[in-house]
Amino acid sequence: MSKFKVEFTLKQHTHIIHFQSGQAGATLRATELKPKLDRYLIKYVFKNDESQYKKYLVDKDRDALNYQVKIEAIDNKISTIETLDYRGKEQSDPLFFGNMGDGEKKKFALAKELKIEFISFIPEVTKAIKENFEAFLAQTNFGTRQSKGFGSFYLDKSFDKSLIPYKVYSFSSNKFKSDIKLLYSFLRQGINLPRGKEIFYAKPAIFTYAVSKNMTWDKKAIKQHFFANELRADGQKYDNNSPVNFTGQNSYLLRDLFGLSSEQSWMSYRATIKKEHNEINRFKSPLTFKVINNQVFFWANESVQKILNKTFKIISKGNKPLDLATPKEFCFDDFFAYVKTIDLSKHINQQFHNTNTFKDLTRILNGIQESK
Repeated sequence: MSKFKVEFTLKQHTHIIHFQSGQAGATLRATELKPKLDRYLIKYVFKNDESQYKKYLVDKDRDALNYQVKIEAIDNKISTIETLDYRGKEQSDPLFFGNMGDGEKKKFALAKELKIEFISFIPEVTKAIKENFEAFLAQTNFGTRQSKGFGSFYLDKSFDKSLIPYKVYSFSSNKFKSDIKLLYSFLRQGINLPRGKEIFYAKPAIFTYAVSKNMTWDKKAIKQHFFANELRADGQKYDNNSPVNFTGQNSYLLRDLFGLSSEQSWMSYRATIKKEHNEINRFKSPLTFKVINNQVFFWANESVQKILNKTFKIISKGNKPLDLATPKEFCFDDFFAYVKTIDLSKHINQQFHNTNTFKDLTRILNGIQESK
């Protein structure tokens, strides 16, 4: 092999979704891979020190390291994926909420393997790529919905979770899309399947975590402010520890720590809830899911710090706004330590224990509890 060239063979573990996915030959693009790899190398190898990496740039006006990338997809196939949601209703995909914009079903690209070739005449750059590309792949997915496991590539070897600079959790799965959606719903907003093929209800883990910290979660605080009469009526149907009735010492925005939802339709109240902040318009979920074979790995990065102790204006048309803040402190690893202690047989009403959803959620949480 030339000293100016570094080559890797990748295995693609999950479909990639992007705007070219309807075209023949669509696959991982160098135009996405290179900027991400550049940022990774500048941060982790050159420690964001301009004196270390500026001399290796293509030009001084942009942080693009001086190397070329060639990607070849072997046996690449374009397909649509049909799945069933929890009510048995056909949908394009449980983790993909956008559309192609032309009324067509979404396309997903999956290759048998990828050949990637890097060429640079700068030895320091070639060395950095050779020694750090696996760690970069371990932490990175590509395309649309990448944080939810799509676009997962890795070297054709066992996954080395020690390459992730955060605490890693995992569970086994042969249906990663529905399993990730199930887990995410359980963590953030709860699961409520009142109709159709299966009836199931589970309180959200972030709510019961808030109870353990004597905090009122945002959904109750918002209902209390905008829909007090409806809340009182609903409260008569549930016990004091339900999401409807429990009131803690202070109220906080908690669900948005998983990713800011700036506008929501509250269908049962025929209302739209908006959240506004003079600096924060978007906050991506700190959670990343990486699917390797039949194992789902996930972790939370440190970005949650950016949204802590921030006050948002909650707006519902025709009502006085509500000011509601995120907590001053929140650690996802502490939250997941709490999730590990959840006993689903007590957390979820016995009438739902024989459902497939309960069995799937039990398998997922058992895997998380065994994560070291």
